[in-house]
Amino acid sequence: MAPDQKPVVYLFHGDDELAISEAIENLKSKLGDPASVDLNLTSLDGRSLSIEEFETSSKSLPFLAERRLTILNHPLAYLKDESNRKRVLAFLEDLPKENAVVLAEFKPLLSMRERNRGKTHWLEKWGQTLGEKFYSKEFNSAKGPQMTGWILSRAIKAGGEVEPPAASRLAALIGEDVRLADQEITKLLTYVNYDRPVNEEDVDRLTEGGQQGAIFDFVDALGNRNRKQAIIEYHRLLADQDPQRVFGMIVRQFRLLLLSREIIDQNGREGDITEKLKTHPYVSGKIASQARQFTLNQLAGIYRRLLEIDKELKTGVMPGDLNVDLLIAEIN
Repeated sequence: MAPDQKPVVYLFHGDDELAISEAIENLKSKLGDPASVDLNLTSLDGRSLSIEEFETSSKSLPFLAERRLTILNHPLAYLKDESNRKRVLAFLEDLPKENAVVLAEFKPLLSMRERNRGKTHWLEKWGQTLGEKFYSKEFNSAKGPQMTGWILSRAIKAGGEVEPPAASRLAALIGEDVRLADQEITKLLTYVNYDRPVNEEDVDRLTEGGQQGAIFDFVDALGNRNRKQAIIEYHRLLADQDPQRVFGMIVRQFRLLLLSREIIDQNGREGDITEKLKTHPYVSGKIASQARQFTLNQLAGIYRRLLEIDKELKTGVMPGDLNVDLLIAEIN
């Protein structure tokens, strides 16, 4: 889009709600004096839209500003009705340059498969007939391994830095929720006071679910037959968590390792682990690496022993921490 071009209809769509919101905020900042923004801004929802309110807002003249902005969230919910569609599109085609409308759809208009086949959504086709009066941009959130890169660049944009291993760990813990990721990045950068890069230890300490990383360290030590380090990592977990919760996390991890080893032994790949176990690709990679440190029989034996320990815990036969210490000593 040329710098001096001012579209009348903006179509923002995709599943990256954060990016869409920021694009809208950028348009709002161009309305002029912040004090007059609210006077020239209306936000409506297509799921409960009053067409009269939409038309009144969209054709009202701006007040003490160059333009007036109307935001219609979830427009497809209203435009799915053919009569509604004809009326709204005809109205938008005649909007004066002093008015702008944002159509914000918080999901992809088409799937990647449809895009790859060259398909264009009907709303995009309509917009193309408006020429320079129309601007469309798709905002899709980072997927899988892309999330690590998104976190790294987001931290830099925020004026800080996250170490790549820490970004990978954070991505594994929060999945593909960019809003949550943005909140966690802000929290982590504030914690280090923007003075140094955020590291893995910071992520494990501050991020909810960060003990997953500590579980990885514990299992890595077990897999490397480093009993001393495994005991250190186990008691480090106990220092910050309820013992029963720690034990439950260990049981879950070895269940995943056992299932992953079965997939690997059937010539499966990390992608198969991700699909079948519904885990983040980063987690799948760690689990696959750890599962290869054990045979299937070893993992089955450890898992059976964990179930025995669980029974002993519930009957009070022996303290849980001592039981796990003995298990660590037994692994060879």
